[in-house]
Amino acid sequence: MEYDVVVVGSGPAGSVTARFAAEAGANVLILERRAEVGVPVLCGEGISQRVDKWDMLEGKRWIASKMDGAKIYSPNGTLVTLSKEVAGNETGYVVYRDIFDQELARRAVKAGAKILMRAEVTDLLKDGGKISGVKVRQFNEEFNIKADVVVGADGVESKIGQWAGFNTILKPGDLETCVQYTLTNVDHKSDYCEFFLGKKIAPGGYVWIFPKGKDTFNVGIGILASLSKPGMPLKLLNKFISNHSDLKKGEPVRLLAGAVPVANPIETVRDNLLLVGDAARHSDPITGGGLTTALEGGKIAGVTIGKAVEKKTFDKEILSIYETNWKETFGKKLHRDYVLKNILLDFEDKTLNMLADSLKDYKFEEFSTLSLIKALVFKHPTLLMKLKPLLKLSEKSK
Repeated sequence: MEYDVVVVGSGPAGSVTARFAAEAGANVLILERRAEVGVPVLCGEGISQRVDKWDMLEGKRWIASKMDGAKIYSPNGTLVTLSKEVAGNETGYVVYRDIFDQELARRAVKAGAKILMRAEVTDLLKDGGKISGVKVRQFNEEFNIKADVVVGADGVESKIGQWAGFNTILKPGDLETCVQYTLTNVDHKSDYCEFFLGKKIAPGGYVWIFPKGKDTFNVGIGILASLSKPGMPLKLLNKFISNHSDLKKGEPVRLLAGAVPVANPIETVRDNLLLVGDAARHSDPITGGGLTTALEGGKIAGVTIGKAVEKKTFDKEILSIYETNWKETFGKKLHRDYVLKNILLDFEDKTLNMLADSLKDYKFEEFSTLSLIKALVFKHPTLLMKLKPLLKLSEKSK
């Protein structure tokens, strides 16, 4: 079996990479170790409405609900509201991730890509030290697939990245451990995504409530691994739900657990190989969200691979066009948010309460980290020295 491109993983980043590479004329195979694309779901299922402009998906079947903005609660319950009038395209959808992923995979197939299910990649193939494909196990059969380019779209624990020699080690302070219920029969009325902060609520992270449709909500928690203990995320999430009368009558129809990188992006290119999505650490270090960057990064990767196939050149130099472009498109923002994450970790709950109280009636210019930083400095000039580096990074990443 020989292909121009083998994509390991059929998540959003992998499928989008495969689609745009195939549209450019590449012969593409997606390898997926699971039995069904998009299942099990491992996501809070929120995405910016900017996706509407990208021609990534067709129809609306993947949309569960539309959110009117964000509500952020400080540890003592002080509310800061970011309405859709301010948020604009940064308001979002809550999606059905299984349908969402399958739609992206369908678009890849429509472009000409092939998919092999229940296909676990066990190692990289090398020819004289050069990456030349992958070793695969499907059921009890083992075989090799040759490829000019291997794409690691295999998530936060990327084996492709490890085998290729990338530094994929995640420090506990750069990883969120997450648990999420989908609750039904919930007596909670909201068209906003809601976030709850506090060291006693979610150390180093937050609790979220996302509307999923009639009387159904995703209710989840993320805790920084360096501040967590075994069983802590579920214990704290159950405590949060039991303390909210409009949630505790709900019954779970799904329980998910997983991990999300909240790290700086890593190097993503070698000769004949590149990393996309969570494997490249392309999730936001503050929110943990990675769907928009998966789509943006996947398209950049696919287009770059298409040019490499056209030139029949697959070395690091030509594939580095991908790394240069993703850094320009969203890499600066990810780095800025990583710096901000570490600053916020030093804030005590009383500081967060004070900041929220001063911002609860503030008229934001826009829904962005830069707008938030400017508001904080305006209200609290003493924060200028601490936040000044972020102002510079934000201006560069706009």
